[in-house]
Amino acid sequence: MLRAPLLGPATSGPGPLGTLGAFFALLLVACSDTQAPATGSAATEGAATDGAPTKTAPPPADDPAARGWPIPYEPVSDASIAWLKAQGWWPLSIGYFADVPGYSAHMPVMKDLRLLEARGLEVTYTSFQSGPPILEAFLAGQTQVTHYGDFPFWNTVDKGVPAVAYGLTGTNVEAALLVRPDSPLHSAADLAEAGNELVIGTTLGSYCEFYLLAMGAQHGLVAGEHYRLAGMSMREAQLLPTGIDAVAVFDPHVTFALDKGLGRRIDDVYPYYFATGYEFMRRELHEHAPDVAQALADAQTEALLAVRHDPDRAAALFVADPRAKAWTKEAARVQIDRYLTLYKPTYKYLHADFWAAEDARVVAAQHAAGRLKRARDATDLATDFAPAYLAATYAKLGWSVPERPVFLPAGWAGEVGKPPYPPYDNARTLTTPQTFPEPGDLGSGARK
Repeated sequence: MLRAPLLGPATSGPGPLGTLGAFFALLLVACSDTQAPATGSAATEGAATDGAPTKTAPPPADDPAARGWPIPYEPVSDASIAWLKAQGWWPLSIGYFADVPGYSAHMPVMKDLRLLEARGLEVTYTSFQSGPPILEAFLAGQTQVTHYGDFPFWNTVDKGVPAVAYGLTGTNVEAALLVRPDSPLHSAADLAEAGNELVIGTTLGSYCEFYLLAMGAQHGLVAGEHYRLAGMSMREAQLLPTGIDAVAVFDPHVTFALDKGLGRRIDDVYPYYFATGYEFMRRELHEHAPDVAQALADAQTEALLAVRHDPDRAAALFVADPRAKAWTKEAARVQIDRYLTLYKPTYKYLHADFWAAEDARVVAAQHAAGRLKRARDATDLATDFAPAYLAATYAKLGWSVPERPVFLPAGWAGEVGKPPYPPYDNARTLTTPQTFPEPGDLGSGARK
């Protein structure tokens, strides 16, 4: 069996972090039928919180250098703490998605290791079982830091809530079109030749919906003519319920349905759309407390290193959350291997021009559908990105900011925003994790 990417011993200052090995294990996904009960207000429905704020504490008792983090930690300023208290944001409140390990497996690790407390912050964490409550809590001001897919982020900004994205969540988390094993459909092209309007189940407003639009544009499929959407949760869709012809789901629900024999994959997102989500925060943090924003970027990167250092522990922490109890540790570990340890650790860097160009397609489609009020081009979208924080984090670690997203091979012939895309690295094409570091991955320079 191949080994997972581990960070070797590191010194307390910037510099090479040792060699990274490789790991890609294939484990069986299992899922129980039990879900945790939802409690709380409307904005936190489907959420689990840790209650009282965590207290400011010294750095974690374990050795940060073992996972490759330079010490001592950089504390946030007294002025920023005073500003947070004046806003009523003390403790700082963070929300995250407990149903998608490929997005969120670093969050329970960051909480368990008290990585923000080590930098002088008091923090509460709230986990959510589904997407809409994540946004409701952020829109209502109940959380100041969160993450979700690209369209929900742009929907948040469109509603006038000041938000800025400072990094990526999971990148290229698979979305796929699944049919029941006995279905006569065998490819996306078959949908156009079915001779009747098909019903496709998916979560409305998720990036699966845009995947269907992008796929349809390549195969001559028209929503409302060749197919119509049936709104349902991912957990419902993964079971391929009766009354629908296909479902569009994202991982871990793709893996669950395939491993259980419930569905058969006839298409996936990769040729049409770079599916991602964003780590984002209230813009006021960016404008008035940038050292808090920097602490977030640093702590999340350190948490990612901890996941890579001990992925089994990360999987155990993830499923310990009552909101994630439907997933086994083995299921979470599969997702960690596919999305948190597959790419180089710099995969979270937000290349503003690249992602603005890709998301301009998403925003244009949603504006045309009447779901977004404002039409925005790529130049405008890029103003809601703040990649400098992760660039500064990488400089502390002695890493270079990647010249392009790490999943694009050298000489990639495609053009972002103009699919179909030529092949690139993803969970279906890579059999082992990307090597890190390679020539050019280490250095003191950071591109803003």
